[in-house]
Amino acid sequence: MKELISVIMSTYNEKEEWLKGSIESILNQTHSHLEFVIVLDNPNSLLIKRVVFEYAKKDERIIVIENDKNIGLTNSLNKALEYCKGEYIARMDADDVSDHHRLENQLYYLKQYNLDLVGSKIRRIDDIGSIIQESSNHPVSHHIINRVLKYDNCIPHPTWLVKKEVYVNLNGYRNLHTCEDYDFLLRCKKKFRIGNCHNVTLSYRLNPISISRSNALKQLLSADFLQKNFKNIELITQSNIDQYVKKKTNIKAMENFDKAQIYFKKALICKEKNQLFKMALNLIFAFTTSKYFFIKCKNMLAVRMIKLIER
Repeated sequence: MKELISVIMSTYNEKEEWLKGSIESILNQTHSHLEFVIVLDNPNSLLIKRVVFEYAKKDERIIVIENDKNIGLTNSLNKALEYCKGEYIARMDADDVSDHHRLENQLYYLKQYNLDLVGSKIRRIDDIGSIIQESSNHPVSHHIINRVLKYDNCIPHPTWLVKKEVYVNLNGYRNLHTCEDYDFLLRCKKKFRIGNCHNVTLSYRLNPISISRSNALKQLLSADFLQKNFKNIELITQSNIDQYVKKKTNIKAMENFDKAQIYFKKALICKEKNQLFKMALNLIFAFTTSKYFFIKCKNMLAVRMIKLIER
């Protein structure tokens, strides 16, 4: 018998068609020996409740957990972990779509390279499922990922396949609501082997309402705090992060960082069109609009240098 894989997912306010596509992509996996633990984290969404229970009635592999109130992604995932019986645990988001062979390929890759946690490259899709990017450029090897993680969360959370013993050893996710996955990876790399599959295994939906733009700077600075305090990361609390972010930001700083990101995206578009002068102008605007944009670019440059050196 194939190994049992537990898939954990939390729902909140996803569109019906997105949720159905996500659930079906797991139920139709070539690795069929699985259990699918779905947490309903929005008691007010009767639509999501109806959809999930309709699938649960048809497929006994689905385990539904209803939260009495909204407790957030981190707490919902930790709650789901308590129900997992599988030797391996996979993550899934309610608006993404897993490829048909995802779990089979990731389990094979994890074993082949003696890994404890494996993610994968992703393709990016828009609201209606059209492909924006065929494949991401996430690093693959354990050695490179260990170095890159110092500067960037380079393993997409919805693609994780993890040995259950890793979650047990690290006591699941810590309640850091802005960067719980990055915190987990940084703690994980101290004890376990991490990698990414060479191939794409998931379509990642760029959903503009999933993370508000106003949180972009908060996430950047939260990650920056984790990076600076990596050696003592186990001692970091959400209160520590909040204090750091509060000292660095205000509404104006957040607005400026959002504007800088828009300029940066325009610069990337200009690069694709070979409009180098416009690209340079947009980069200048990005750097002069937000002083914190330098942190993002510094990390991006460090990651690129690591990849070049390790080739």
